[in-house]
Amino acid sequence: MIINIQPGKFWDEGKAVSTLFRRDISVYIYSGADKEYAEKCLRDFNSMPDELISDICRAAIKFCFSSMNRWAEIDKREDVEKALPVVLSPDMPERDILKCIKPLTLSVRESEDGQVGWQVEFDCGWETEKGMEIVVLGGKLIYLGPFADHSPWDEIPANPDINFADNQ
Repeated sequence: MIINIQPGKFWDEGKAVSTLFRRDISVYIYSGADKEYAEKCLRDFNSMPDELISDICRAAIKFCFSSMNRWAEIDKREDVEKALPVVLSPDMPERDILKCIKPLTLSVRESEDGQVGWQVEFDCGWETEKGMEIVVLGGKLIYLGPFADHSPWDEIPANPDINFADNQ
């Protein structure tokens, strides 16, 4: 349930709970979307099927290791890895990566094709400047990478250096 919705210039902002992450998040309801649709998106986010959660975990691990390689280029990988709450390894349980990310904002834009689509901004320890973003449309992960404020109906880049979703 979205509560305390306050009107804004570009979006209305409310609060909700992420059940998977057990934390409060902000919800941005952009102009053109309504509270009923936003509630549908929140339910979709909070009831993601295991397959979608696994897709997100696998993509987040790829994003994390790619970032670690960039940190290694400037001799900072060890420092970043020490700050993470899990030990990174190629054979780590995929859901362990969820301990490294914190959802901040669920963004809801008007549906352009009748499908449910949403975007979530995350704080993550390996990308401290931009954070992480996931975009889901019709129950499929279409983007996971650095935060870029994508809409589910944007033309999402298929560049594997910035979009770590498997089904590009």
